[in-house]
Amino acid sequence: MRESDIQEFQLNLQCCRSLKKLDLSDCKQLRSTPNFNGSLSLEHLSLGGCSSLTEIHPSIGNLSRLIKLYMRGCEKLTYLPSSICQLISLEVLFIPHCSSIKKLPDNLGDMKSLRFLYASYTGIKQLPRSIEMLRNLERLKVGGRKLEAKKSIYGRGVHQIQYSMPTFVSDLRLKYCNLSEADIPKDIGSLSSLEYLDLSGNSFYSLPFDFSKLRLLKVLSLNDCENLQTLPSVSNLENLRTLQIKNCQRLVKITELDNLPCIEQINMIDCSSLHNPFNEGFFSAPALSFPSRKNQLMVRHLDMVRHLDMVRLLDMMQLDLEIFLECKEIPEWCRNQVTASSMCLTMPTHNNDEYNFLGMVLWFVIDSLDAAPYPCHRISIAHKETVIVPWRYSLHEAFDGHRDIAYIRLLMASNERFDGEMIKGGERIEAWSEEVTVKKIGIHLLYLDQHGNVISLPGDVDHSYSKYPKRVSTGLSTPPY
Repeated sequence: MRESDIQEFQLNLQCCRSLKKLDLSDCKQLRSTPNFNGSLSLEHLSLGGCSSLTEIHPSIGNLSRLIKLYMRGCEKLTYLPSSICQLISLEVLFIPHCSSIKKLPDNLGDMKSLRFLYASYTGIKQLPRSIEMLRNLERLKVGGRKLEAKKSIYGRGVHQIQYSMPTFVSDLRLKYCNLSEADIPKDIGSLSSLEYLDLSGNSFYSLPFDFSKLRLLKVLSLNDCENLQTLPSVSNLENLRTLQIKNCQRLVKITELDNLPCIEQINMIDCSSLHNPFNEGFFSAPALSFPSRKNQLMVRHLDMVRHLDMVRLLDMMQLDLEIFLECKEIPEWCRNQVTASSMCLTMPTHNNDEYNFLGMVLWFVIDSLDAAPYPCHRISIAHKETVIVPWRYSLHEAFDGHRDIAYIRLLMASNERFDGEMIKGGERIEAWSEEVTVKKIGIHLLYLDQHGNVISLPGDVDHSYSKYPKRVSTGLSTPPY
């Protein structure tokens, strides 16, 4: 029945008592659902893309075995029948882009088995208080998108969430909801199972909770929070991998950024009031840099192999830590730097009993408008074959017209790009890019001394060195690797 032109469902479902899956997706002319009486074995119902659907038969509440209900993009549907709350086995309720739905049924909390509630890009402005009764809820997504939120001073968001969040939520996304401090659930800071938190595009000036109890948090996204002025400490979030605070133009202070052994990506583009928070101590912190970070990577490596997650495994092996920052200068603590598009550095000679090479910080100041969509940088160590290091995101998608930005990459000596090379001192390092205009380059070498401290040693910069890479066309549509 999928993608058919039917306006009404004629089949008597009482003749389909063993039916487990009914897919009416993209039936653009369908105006109402069938009477579900008699189809008590139904487990999976798909109504996504039924753009003319205006009514769901109340008998849907009799589907006691229904597990998944998909209704994405039912644009003319204005309400969900209250009987839907009788679906005691329902685990997934998927209603994004149902733009005419203004509220959820008051008795939503009766759906005791509900684990995933996706209601993004709807007209819902307030969640029912009974949501705190959904003790099995793991993922909650509501709110709009950036362009929609700016159409009105009030946006299209959810307001006044003045009650407790379900304890076991692991994925919470309240994006572009125009939430103030008073609207944000105060107990978010107590959601010990939370792994993904996205509060992008809201109107709060500060967060009314801290992150100290969110030990499992992996992704924190606060993009486009244009009123945000201070960010609580994210120190000791030992599982945090991604921190996104792009376009927080009033952000002036980040309390602490340390002890982040799993951090992979930080984006602070268009935070024009924020001073560079990355001092030498950030990269010298043992928890960030090295042996604990290496141990964390090994644990994740084994876990991915165990679950045959090879895509994620390859991504992890290619990525150490990358940072995007609104910054035109390389800080003075970065020992070796040039104002040029390429750099050559000879590493210091040292006694391996005194110093153990850990890795390096590469700091590029680039022109983001003069770049291929998928930039990389090149690095050659000890005259080995040039290694191409891809950047994670397309510059054309990420930076909305900003020109000079800093791209910072922490490369660990344990990374496969060093190809098992034992760094003994005196090796030659060359760095450049062929996909983006580089204005300045810095290389900060990191070592572990015999007392267990992370320190930096200066190298010998060849100021006469120049490499003139041929710039590629900015019209690339696929990565150059």
